[in-house]
Amino acid sequence: MEKIDIIGRITGQFGRWQLRTVLLIYLTKIPSSWFMACIIFTAPAPRHGEFFCKPSDSIVDQLSNGTTHWEHMIKANKSDWIRITHPFKEEASDKEFNIDFCNVYSDAEDHARIYFHNHSHQHPWDMPKRNSTIIPCDSFLHHSEYKSIITDYDLVCSRDILVATTQFFHLFGVLTGGLVAVNLLKFISPKRVMLFGMLAQIFCGNLTGQVNNYGLHVFFRCLSAVCCAQMYTAGQMIFSDITSGKPRTVIICLFEQFWSVGVIILPGLASFFSSWSHIYMAISLPTVFLIFTLRWIPNSPRWLIEHDRIEEAKEILIESAQFNRRDHLIPRNLDELLQQQAVDVKSAPSPAGWWTLWRGEKAVRHMVCVHLAWSIYIVTYYGMLLNIRTFSRDHLEVNTVIAALCEIVGVFIGLMLILHSEKKWMWSGIFNVVGASVAYLVWIIPKSITGDARIAVLMAISMVSKVAISSTLAILTTCTTELVRDEKKKICAFSTIVWARIWLLTAPFVGATVVFGRWVPQTAMATLSIIGGLLTMALSSPKTDSTPNRSNLPPELSPDVWTLRKL
Repeated sequence: MEKIDIIGRITGQFGRWQLRTVLLIYLTKIPSSWFMACIIFTAPAPRHGEFFCKPSDSIVDQLSNGTTHWEHMIKANKSDWIRITHPFKEEASDKEFNIDFCNVYSDAEDHARIYFHNHSHQHPWDMPKRNSTIIPCDSFLHHSEYKSIITDYDLVCSRDILVATTQFFHLFGVLTGGLVAVNLLKFISPKRVMLFGMLAQIFCGNLTGQVNNYGLHVFFRCLSAVCCAQMYTAGQMIFSDITSGKPRTVIICLFEQFWSVGVIILPGLASFFSSWSHIYMAISLPTVFLIFTLRWIPNSPRWLIEHDRIEEAKEILIESAQFNRRDHLIPRNLDELLQQQAVDVKSAPSPAGWWTLWRGEKAVRHMVCVHLAWSIYIVTYYGMLLNIRTFSRDHLEVNTVIAALCEIVGVFIGLMLILHSEKKWMWSGIFNVVGASVAYLVWIIPKSITGDARIAVLMAISMVSKVAISSTLAILTTCTTELVRDEKKKICAFSTIVWARIWLLTAPFVGATVVFGRWVPQTAMATLSIIGGLLTMALSSPKTDSTPNRSNLPPELSPDVWTLRKL
């Protein structure tokens, strides 16, 4: 008996019903991008002089005498305290002397006692000797108008690495959340997984901004990422099940655009608040709106069929046919055909194992190159966005929007290559080699270019590579499984994404290499992009629109290869 995909025949490749569903699911990317990129605004790099060393408890007790609050005394005499306490260091880049706010003179407090006990405008005070021992400061006072996690958790100097650590736990949550979602989807319908993710994200997201302990902050940030991953992983399963053909290719590729839309909105949203905790509330509460939109998002009819919920699947198919004006395609024996498709799904052969990916013509080359390319491009994609913090705090909002717009341009370039080029992998690789080569120019910009003009040049140089990386990631997202046969697509998607997500955990620490030089992170990511470009040039697959449509395939040959796209 011929196997018929009745679901694909009724829903069609794309229609008004699918458009409504896809756009609503796309919205789940916006809060996900907010939680990922909010570190740009909740932990802005401190400006010169916004923090300085805090006196020890002993000197506080000795000098306050119960009459004056020592912190107020210090802040009122900020310049004097800094000169007494902090040494000067020579900057290698411009040979100028700047205050070293991370270290103090070992005898600084002795000089402070003399100065503040006898303080008057006429009293001379002794500067600590230049050969005094210099030691690290243990804790700091922050003199910033903006309340960030840096000021609340003292994340400066040796503790600056903890900023990257918060981002690490977010990414760990994304990885974990995807794996949890995939396993939940074996037993719980995609729509319910989406709802659970939304409710939990609202709760965990608000707590992330309210806790007063660094450990609890990273814990709830990780849980928030788990919830975000569940929302869009389940959503992807739904829209990939109700679309097919070229429209499905476009939908999958453009899903990332709403990530960039969220990044564009974030600076404007953050500008209304002067505290990082309020930002977390602002990015958590809009998910309430998404809960109300669930009434217009259908469950996955294929998932329902697989789990013997025939009647629910039938209702969804009838609704789609009516909305798309395809009522005439509903057969009289719909119940019988759905029952038969359920039997066919259950009798389908088991998915191919992981080792099968490495068997066949060009298999080893393709698998090695595509796994490495995934890990490189996902690290550089997010790493370059997070590295925006190093360009200029005064232009943080504008630079973030520009980076997001470059991502959008890159995805559209990737989509054009997918739809119209038979050599998409080669052109993608060349684009990245060129873009990364341009990024190296940050080291040789003339010093005569200063101020806003310098920031504009730096951004222009860096964003060429950003566009190239975004275009390649779009191609990897959409076309990775073209490298293998149909029965291997699901395991190929799972393998590449899990591998990439594990390496993504390193992205925050690539940015942390800024301690070795302002442009070290960008240089590192440009070098990775060149390596990635060479790897993608070694890949080859047929033109995307020449592959068979899912609706024409029997169920066992049309696995949901995109459910795992963004674990």
